[in-house]
Amino acid sequence: MNNVTKIVAAMLVLLAVLLGGYAFVLATKPAPVAKPAAAPAPLSENRIPVVVADKLLPGGVPIDTGALKVVELPIDPAGAYRATSDLAGKIPKFDIGPGTPVTESILVKGLTLLLNDGERAVAVPVDEVVGTGNRVSPGDFVDVFFTLRQGQDVTRTQARLLLSRLRVLTYGSASAAGDAPSDDGATVVRSNNPPPPARTAVLAVPTADVNRLLLATQNGKLQLVLRNPTDATAPDASLFPEPPPVLAGKNGLTKEQREALEQADNQAYAGLELTGLSGGAAKRPAPVVQARPRQPAAAPKVEGNTVEVVRGTKREVVGF
Repeated sequence: MNNVTKIVAAMLVLLAVLLGGYAFVLATKPAPVAKPAAAPAPLSENRIPVVVADKLLPGGVPIDTGALKVVELPIDPAGAYRATSDLAGKIPKFDIGPGTPVTESILVKGLTLLLNDGERAVAVPVDEVVGTGNRVSPGDFVDVFFTLRQGQDVTRTQARLLLSRLRVLTYGSASAAGDAPSDDGATVVRSNNPPPPARTAVLAVPTADVNRLLLATQNGKLQLVLRNPTDATAPDASLFPEPPPVLAGKNGLTKEQREALEQADNQAYAGLELTGLSGGAAKRPAPVVQARPRQPAAAPKVEGNTVEVVRGTKREVVGF
């Protein structure tokens, strides 16, 4: 073996020793302690206070603020409320479960909130004449007169005050409740063209008087008469006979039940006939029957030979 080969072999042996030593050092060296990973930074999000139901909110019942609470949510529901006081007395359309955000879209709004207890909204047809030259506006007070023609007899045509001091809720496209927003929250682009002529008006009518208005609308012609809102005068209905209802109370009712018949809802249920609205059949004078001239009694027919005997103004036929 020449010297070059020996030198190369020695170097390889030395390299192997060095590598073995390095491997031993690595094997005996303690593993480095891993540093805990830094916690991710919280996402920067704006949490929004929103009013939600704390307990069941029954539909059709005014909301009690004690049944509400404010929570912070990562979203802002459309039409949500920020404070419970903003919902005091508002009425949900249907039951709202606990934890549900209370939004404007699920609350009753519109004309129904303008009605007082015991009132109903009734639509009547109008035109330029009926509507006082289309000068009637929502919020006005009107008297409702009507004319009624019974059959073809002109002499039985009548006109009178039907209902006094009714509030106008809508007239044509104008409403006392304002313009209701669209369901999707979109902005409605309005035309600059004048509104179409009014064809209907909605009036706030006491429940007991709805039947009168319906009968007059279907069988007569209405006239809306504007009045000053500060004028509170009204006819005294107790001075006039009350028209009989269509349905009379049952026999054997107790005192309390008979008193309940006078309630507005029960009066509306009992109904009203057209004859009651018109004051019953008109009293017409009985026709004068002229007495016919008395015809002289026919002389009795006498068989055989007769002779006429005259005694003053009397005549007599005598047989013989």
